[in-house]
Amino acid sequence: MQIAKIDRKNNWFEIIPDTFDDLWHLEKLIEEGDIVSGSTDRKIKAEEQGTAARKEKIFVEIAAQKAMFHEAAGQLRVQGVVVAAKPEELVPLKSHHTIEAEIGKKIRVTKKALKKFHVERLERAKAATGREKVLLVVMDDEAADIAVLKDTGLEMKARIKAEREGKMFKAEKGKANAYFDELLSKISELNSSKIVVAGPGFERQNFEKYAREKSPKLKIFFESTNSVGITGLNELVKAGKIDKIIGELHSAEEARVMERILAAMPNEMAAVGLKEVKEAADAGAVQEIAIIDWMLSEKRTASEELLESAERSGAKIIFIAKKSEAGKQLEGIGGVAAVLRYRLKW
Repeated sequence: MQIAKIDRKNNWFEIIPDTFDDLWHLEKLIEEGDIVSGSTDRKIKAEEQGTAARKEKIFVEIAAQKAMFHEAAGQLRVQGVVVAAKPEELVPLKSHHTIEAEIGKKIRVTKKALKKFHVERLERAKAATGREKVLLVVMDDEAADIAVLKDTGLEMKARIKAEREGKMFKAEKGKANAYFDELLSKISELNSSKIVVAGPGFERQNFEKYAREKSPKLKIFFESTNSVGITGLNELVKAGKIDKIIGELHSAEEARVMERILAAMPNEMAAVGLKEVKEAADAGAVQEIAIIDWMLSEKRTASEELLESAERSGAKIIFIAKKSEAGKQLEGIGGVAAVLRYRLKW
């Protein structure tokens, strides 16, 4: 994400999305009543019979009613009521219009109040810009699971089975290893500049030797995990082993904060649920908060009151995507939780 300008005094920011992840972040930042402005197309109906309808480029400002990110189409559509437009004659005030936020196209959002946590989310999206999405492979001698680690979580790409019997298989010299060939081919096909291959046992080591011989120019980082499949992929993310390769992608941060929350719960050093976390934040006892992203739309007033209280006490705020593995965990305990600085008497 490119941040053109952030104006805290007048409560607006102007950005240029670089990736689909940027559009996802933007969706979470746009609230009902925000003024969203940008260039768009307006279909002009034919004025008389035989005249074709046409599209005109306009600049429009709308009071947002709904923002919807369609991941499959890679598109963010913001629906609302027109409050200003140029040229004015093409777009009646108070008419309904949709702005499509696009990659590479500047958009401005004016909020009733631009909070610190809004700015932090923008800065986090900016920090992720330009990072190629990391390809993760977790394998053993039976199968390999391949996923892309995006800012929105793990996206499964393929599962390759060894389709051979026995656990003591060893490719004979001069004989093709179909499993390794297929795995290496799929890794190359997915064309990522950052690749991590991990797994338990010796098969990962055998593949490392094979890959270095067959594709010496392919840069692959090798790590170990205790598990395979989705469990192994999540282990790779949570353990922080890939941070040295990919930096702080938000999905890795999500997994780790959930680990800290779950570890703190038995010791009564965690608060769970909106009411309990708000009481802890008001008392200044919150160290960090994890909040699921849908709360900002479905329970916006309560969520904003909580986050404003957390900001005043200097707590760290982490937004977690509902569809991620960490999001599923957080949703299971109420959608919001916090690690405490000290125990509270409830």
